[in-house]
Amino acid sequence: MEPMLSLVAACCRPRLDAADLDLLRPQLSAADGAHLLLVARRHRVEGLVWRTLERAEIVPVGAERLGWDARRIAMDGLRMAAESGRIHRAFATSSLPHLFIKGQTLGTLAWCDPFLKRQLDIDLLVMPEAIAKAAALLGRLGYVQEVPEPSVDPADWHRSRKESLWRSDDGILLDLHSRVADNRKLLPSVTAAVSPRMVEIASGIVLPTLPERLLLPYLAVHGASSAWFRLKWIADFAALAARTEPEKLAAQVEQAPRLGAGRTMAAAMVLGNRLLGLPLPESLDVDGGTRRLVALSMRALADEREPTDRPLGTLPIHFAQLVMIPGSHYLMSESLRQVGGLFIR
Repeated sequence: MEPMLSLVAACCRPRLDAADLDLLRPQLSAADGAHLLLVARRHRVEGLVWRTLERAEIVPVGAERLGWDARRIAMDGLRMAAESGRIHRAFATSSLPHLFIKGQTLGTLAWCDPFLKRQLDIDLLVMPEAIAKAAALLGRLGYVQEVPEPSVDPADWHRSRKESLWRSDDGILLDLHSRVADNRKLLPSVTAAVSPRMVEIASGIVLPTLPERLLLPYLAVHGASSAWFRLKWIADFAALAARTEPEKLAAQVEQAPRLGAGRTMAAAMVLGNRLLGLPLPESLDVDGGTRRLVALSMRALADEREPTDRPLGTLPIHFAQLVMIPGSHYLMSESLRQVGGLFIR
């Protein structure tokens, strides 16, 4: 692994203690701060890295803007929290089942800080049959459908897509999800109808999110769907896994394939171990497909460019999506989905 990515990953390890910081200080003292800033921004872990620099009391020359990034992330987070609370109240009043996925509920559960990581949008999951009602309610809240364009019926769009993009009148973005994965074979039982876990992200703002038994499998599927090309995804997974009792974690890894997470949980555990020192359950099953998924992800992580900024840069993502679940049935369905996506716009 490239040395700077390794250093940034070390800054994102869950539960860094005094001994860990002592090991990091010589590396931070010798680091190219401008390069550190670039890699942290590429992987959207500015707040995590800045927190470690503050704890270590070492800021490499050129990395000072990470502090500015962290403060801006926290300020934007306060705005996002208030808006999430407003949306939750409106949907609860309308008796529309909904869950906030990722974002500040995850930040609270994984890092005990909802304002630590950059949040570009609000991710809201509703039932597929409730898309029309949800869209109408978002319209009353001041949101306009941006993808697809406003003339397209969102209910029609969501029959072939898992999400649509909305923008509020003051610029906040919201992804409206009708399912949690592009391929319907992935986590089919994870819907907005599951019994939620309520998480307080700020004083008086308590939001529903996925229950404990489903959150790690969801994070594994979400990360693998993008070949884990951002460190922030595996950092969130590892931080949450580190806060899970070992017996519960081993049980979740074992149950993940039956939920429709395929080999993504095993791959996430291996990546968390390699990058962030996450302990592995003794019973972890790592097959050839899991090793391919891990290898694809390590290559995607190591490239300092965005996948869309390089020729054929999204190919690892498409390949990763093909091996998430073992077996020819999934391979065929995912191949057809990817080919079909070329014609559905």
